[in-house]
Amino acid sequence: MVLQVTIPKDAAGAIIGKGGARIRKIRSDSGASISIEDSRPGTNDRIITINGSEPQIKHAQYLLQQR
Repeated sequence: MVLQVTIPKDAAGAIIGKGGARIRKIRSDSGASISIEDSRPGTNDRIITINGSEPQIKHAQYLLQQR
């Protein structure tokens, strides 16, 4: 299963975390594969792609929404 979520470009840093630590932990804890695209020219959005089973994706979404 694949899910794509659009986020504001300035929110990406908080999701990735210092040195990528937060996104690595979310990947590890959820078991999902998560990639974040660079922002496209002319837009302030970045696309997060989450791959995995439905429970993995739901868990990853939950963890991504935590601060």
